[in-house]
Amino acid sequence: METLTCPNCFARNNLLKVIWNFPKYLFLSILGCLTVIQTLWLCFISSYKDEWAALIVLYLQLWIYISVFRSRTRIRPLTEDLYRISNMLHAYTIQKKKILKINIWVYCLFVTFVAVFFEMTLFNTGLIANKQQKLRNSELIPAHLKEHSLAILNCLSTFMSLVGNCFFATLLGYYCFVCCCMEQFLLHFKWKSKLLIGRQDYQRIFAIYREMNETMIMIDNFLNFPIFISVFNILASLFWYGYSFAFPPNADNVTNMCFSIGFVQYFILLLITLSPAAAANQAAATAREFVLSFPGWFPMRYSLINLHVRREFMHKTALTLWKIYRIDNSLTIRAIGSLISYGILVNTLGSVHNSNNQS
Repeated sequence: METLTCPNCFARNNLLKVIWNFPKYLFLSILGCLTVIQTLWLCFISSYKDEWAALIVLYLQLWIYISVFRSRTRIRPLTEDLYRISNMLHAYTIQKKKILKINIWVYCLFVTFVAVFFEMTLFNTGLIANKQQKLRNSELIPAHLKEHSLAILNCLSTFMSLVGNCFFATLLGYYCFVCCCMEQFLLHFKWKSKLLIGRQDYQRIFAIYREMNETMIMIDNFLNFPIFISVFNILASLFWYGYSFAFPPNADNVTNMCFSIGFVQYFILLLITLSPAAAANQAAATAREFVLSFPGWFPMRYSLINLHVRREFMHKTALTLWKIYRIDNSLTIRAIGSLISYGILVNTLGSVHNSNNQS
């Protein structure tokens, strides 16, 4: 909805124009209200760590949304660039397009199913019941407002999951789609170039590679910061779910199932974020090495082609996290290893603290 222009039939009527923009306004209103309510909630329940963690997650999601909203005009040109590169390379056959559509639908259904199942499991756990009991026992909330506060608590828990899956998972799915397309284009580029080398058409090879290079740079400039915050959010959620599952504080089986679902969901989101980007970076490095070898393929124009290569294609392009980390396969292993190390450290410090208090 952010990228589509309002049709002329809607733009002529103010009511239809409002209806067209209603989903955008609704999502922004829900996100803003959740942030305000969660902030006010801490004024009454300031000692609960879960509430502070939920507020931090909301602020991170708001930060991501603002960053993407400010750059929303790049979404459609980026999609058009991918479509143009696909036509230049003839990379996607009808069968591959069908497979791509099926994968998109599978991802959407998976996100929807996990969100609904997680929400149903969450409301049957002791987590919500404990929060409700603490709310009833709170002396800061007047008695006649406690029932309304319980309703707000239930709505808050529901909409937080809704917002997270509507925007957060959608952004990561879009990033996965873009990275998968770039990987296919870069891998197909070598095969296409060999055909063009046989025709001595080096100018078309350079035009295709220049287009892919510029698209990679555009993807990184547009999404490096939102993906960095998203990965940080995923790792924080993985740490919380994993630690709660490994060291449950008298949790029942339903609560453990809820933690397991949350952990699996965010682990899959981590994989579909980092793995396609790492594969695209590897394909970009392979394509660059092939381009650097072009002067040897055209001995009659060696000096001219070597000059073109050195002027335009000597720099390395890669997808990064906020221009700090170059995404590769080892980044996933390092992130998971760090989570395990921090979990063991936090549990050790907690055990020492409890033993000191008992003594």
